[in-house]
Amino acid sequence: MKFKTVSKLIQTAMPWVLGACALASANAAIVVNGATFTPLITAGAPPDSPVARIDPNLPTSPFSGVVSINIRFSSAETDSFICTGTLVSKRDVVTAGHCVDSDGNGTLIDITKPGADVRVIFNAEPNPGDAGRAIITADKVSINPSYQGFGNCPVGSPSSWFCLNDDVAVVHMNQDAPSTAKIYKMYSGEIGEGQLITMAGYGTSGDGINGYTVNPAFRVKRSGQNIMDVFDTDDETLFSNNSPKEVWYADFDGGGRDTDTFCAWGLACTPILANDKESMIGGGDSGGPSFIDVYGELMLVGNNTFSSRFGKGGPIPGAFGNYFGGMMLNAYTDYLVSATDGAIGVVPEPGSLALMGLALAGLGATRKRKAQAAA
Repeated sequence: MKFKTVSKLIQTAMPWVLGACALASANAAIVVNGATFTPLITAGAPPDSPVARIDPNLPTSPFSGVVSINIRFSSAETDSFICTGTLVSKRDVVTAGHCVDSDGNGTLIDITKPGADVRVIFNAEPNPGDAGRAIITADKVSINPSYQGFGNCPVGSPSSWFCLNDDVAVVHMNQDAPSTAKIYKMYSGEIGEGQLITMAGYGTSGDGINGYTVNPAFRVKRSGQNIMDVFDTDDETLFSNNSPKEVWYADFDGGGRDTDTFCAWGLACTPILANDKESMIGGGDSGGPSFIDVYGELMLVGNNTFSSRFGKGGPIPGAFGNYFGGMMLNAYTDYLVSATDGAIGVVPEPGSLALMGLALAGLGATRKRKAQAAA
């Protein structure tokens, strides 16, 4: 499903939706046709809670290689942000492009500028002073060359379009990651509607009834699941149906209410997960992983980069009924291989799994958020 088609449906069938607001740079928010996209992992309805979703930060955790990232555009406290990333080699972390975009137009952060840096915070062990809690500074940061800013479309696109594509970046660290942090492979096979994903991130949290109530934190990581509902294709080909899927979308279902948003809009009717599994992403989850389970191993298939916020008459931000999504990383395999100097492990689709179908498990998306310096 093309996003321009989804957007058109929102404007006609659901005129109260606030649309797409994304924080692509330090202070800029983007509003399109009255809609706001914001790049979290939330809980279901009580008694489920954000506390119940917290990862123990142990070497045995399946998310020991999911990191928080502190992006500082200057020495000013207001220029310090939090994102999430995924370790894909001893020195490389995949995250979102808008996390390291300095002006909202795809301009990469200049880490040689005084006061500017990108730091990777590991939580592969639980105690202060543990080697698995290292903070490692980046010596190189790369952003996908097709990314021109959150919501910006290629030259020649209609002015009414809002493109979420190409929001991928790689952070290269100046030393090896802690040995207790898991390194993840990327699965490059085809992913379709109805795929279960497992998400993890350090972002804003809350629950499906009250929405966002908990601030992001560099040392507090949560996980949850959802199902990929619909997809967007390549914006450089003007969303041709023959081009690769580049963007995925999921809705936050639950609460015993009719909140299956994409089903109500006639786009996709996929299963609603258990209350203690279904999740949405929030601010600070941007760049975090969406995993699937392949032969009992979590493999990276997407990153999490945006969420929608409904306006007057709709659900509150972060509550049931909102939707979110991110990038399909198999569409960016060439870039990721190049940006990591071939260090990322890429697993092609096995023939047997292609026939049987994959049992998948996943987790959520988020945007960059202001935060205090990492502890």
